[in-house]
Amino acid sequence: MSRPPGSPAEPAEPVRVLVVDDIEQVREGLARLLGQLGGIEVVGTAGDGVEAVEAVGVHRPQVVVMDLRMPRMDGVEATRQIVAGHTGVVVLMLSAYGDESLVIEALMAGARGYLLKGAAAAELADAITGAVAGEARIAGQVTRPLLEKLVDTLGRERETRRAAEQARRASEHQRRREQQFATVTAHELRTPVAGLLGSLVTLERLSAPERLPAQALELLGAATRQARRLARLVEDFAVVAKETEGGILLNPARVVVAEVLDAVVGELDQQAATRLRVEVAPGLRAWADQDRLVQALTNLVRNALQYSPDGTPVDVAAGPGQDPGTVQVTIDDRGPGIPAERLPQLFDRFGERTPGRTGGLGVGLWIARSLLTAMRGDVRVERNADGGASARVTVPAAADGAPPPR
Repeated sequence: MSRPPGSPAEPAEPVRVLVVDDIEQVREGLARLLGQLGGIEVVGTAGDGVEAVEAVGVHRPQVVVMDLRMPRMDGVEATRQIVAGHTGVVVLMLSAYGDESLVIEALMAGARGYLLKGAAAAELADAITGAVAGEARIAGQVTRPLLEKLVDTLGRERETRRAAEQARRASEHQRRREQQFATVTAHELRTPVAGLLGSLVTLERLSAPERLPAQALELLGAATRQARRLARLVEDFAVVAKETEGGILLNPARVVVAEVLDAVVGELDQQAATRLRVEVAPGLRAWADQDRLVQALTNLVRNALQYSPDGTPVDVAAGPGQDPGTVQVTIDDRGPGIPAERLPQLFDRFGERTPGRTGGLGVGLWIARSLLTAMRGDVRVERNADGGASARVTVPAAADGAPPPR
């Protein structure tokens, strides 16, 4: 059968073609038809996708004319495997189905073109030789529905991008408001709180125990502890502001971990302190900003105490970390644990609090991670053997004579 005038020139060598169709009469008839066309050599046939994948490896065709719906393995999956495993082999889909979703699926699998059964022999021959030259051919009957589908998809994508941009702007606006709130709060409270704490500490030092009733001494100590807690909250706000402005100021040095944990216990009221069970490996030192490390660990310990049943202990253990050159502090509580779906948001700034719990603004855990990250450390939370939460803090170790970490 000769080509009509105006057809592309035949290649110097015939195009090697594999024909794939699950109906034997269709498969053999198509193979005979293509074999009669100049410039095409049918090198094999296959009855389904599995046979097609195997036949490509045996016959090394340049073009595979692939049916869509077949048993064992359909044309889309066979196309995907052939394109992935055989560079240079081109697949043309030849199907009785013109649904645009099937066309898109086939093209996404790697097909170079999509023709409908019943196409003229010249059209099929042009598609085969054009595919070898890098051209793509889609049947005219499915082009318009395909374009309409594409336009609809692009429209939805545009709306999705617009909604995402609006959400991003709203998030940035909320972040700026949070930062402004933190900055103003820290600025306005720092001076009066520092004055209050200084006065209480001075009063404690000047008050002789024999001159004040025991109840007055206890109230004075409680007031001092609460003033320290208020001062720490002001510092938390300052961390929020500093992190947003571009960095947390640190004064790293070699610190004795036992002294750090003593300071953490000193931040707690008497009742909370009695629930804390602390164990520290002897001679343990870390490279950190001591005040910031105390702040981070205090936030984590307060969180563990808050979410544990009243009267239950919270265990704090410090020792060498699993990674060389690190110190690990583990804080284990006996609370309800943390649901897996909340773990990704656990350290979010101003994160949501568990219903029924009060106190704090939801920044404590975020501040702990921010401070530890600034000190080249980390914190991870997982479920422990008692069903509660286990916070594992790591910071760089400070060996005697070793240079500071970089």
